[in-house]
Amino acid sequence: MKDGKLKVAAVGCGGIGYRHQQGYLQHPGAELVAVCDIDAAKAKARAEELGVPKWYPSIREMLACEECDLVDVVTADHLHFEPVMECLEAGKHVISEKPLALRIEEAEKMVAKAEEVGVHLAIDYNRRFAPGYVQARKWFDAGEIGQTYYLDMKLSQGGPASTWKGEYYLLYELETHAIDLLRWFGGEIVAVCAEMAKPRKHEARNGEEACYTSMAISFRYETEVVATLLASWDSDFIHPIERLEICGSRGEIVVDNVLTRATLMRRDNQVVEEYRPSIFRDEQLAFNGTFALRMTALVDDLLADCPPEPSGRDGLQALRITEAIVASWQEKREVKVRID
Repeated sequence: MKDGKLKVAAVGCGGIGYRHQQGYLQHPGAELVAVCDIDAAKAKARAEELGVPKWYPSIREMLACEECDLVDVVTADHLHFEPVMECLEAGKHVISEKPLALRIEEAEKMVAKAEEVGVHLAIDYNRRFAPGYVQARKWFDAGEIGQTYYLDMKLSQGGPASTWKGEYYLLYELETHAIDLLRWFGGEIVAVCAEMAKPRKHEARNGEEACYTSMAISFRYETEVVATLLASWDSDFIHPIERLEICGSRGEIVVDNVLTRATLMRRDNQVVEEYRPSIFRDEQLAFNGTFALRMTALVDDLLADCPPEPSGRDGLQALRITEAIVASWQEKREVKVRID
């Protein structure tokens, strides 16, 4: 890191990649030195749009020509493995968009490669950095609700009735966020049990597999804690899409709709404490603002030589839980989750 700045190269010039790249440009400790996309026209246009000095149509060429500390990978979710591995093998820190992979074997190899090379692999679970969840974590870490008893989460929004990516794609595409949050607050999940439905299978497009678009999932932790998750693509974006409640011996914490508010209710006090976002701060009111907050935390971690969180291993564990959920539904039983 020259001049005390983290030099960043970005792979993927789509919409989410744009949010990541904006985040680096807003951080005084980061320098976005290049963008890359297999579609050369997209890479060139993005570099011109953001004022980035260099653009490349291949990772190999970019790594050969540019000095960088971190590579940000935001390719299609089923195409994370090769670019992440190429950058790790080159000795670069890497952040991957979620999910880490769609296949457990790929995720395991990515995590193992980062550890072998001695670099950091991070993942973009940007909900952790939304102001409401940040405030909830402060209360949680301060012991405001005491011993955790249970967690109850709903993450439901509009989504496809079918996809070529498989009937369980809801878990990989959206609910990986919920799984990460349930681990972040609840601890290690050791077993799961699931029920699933395809109420919109009649809407499936020709040549695509109908998705399970609504799921009810229960989780068991290594401590005396349980959790539930209602996961769905059968609602819309008009009603609140998300809610997390954490109940403890001294009170409850509730986060509403990612950004709307966080509430602390103490059992021994009828006065409720509440966080609400400022209408004058865009990053507190819009979901897209959470990407810059996540990039800020990543840059800060790497500049301070701290292991970034959430890590690639968090992404791997979320994928193991996802596969256990699928197995639970297929086998109609509780399924244990592998923990290293």
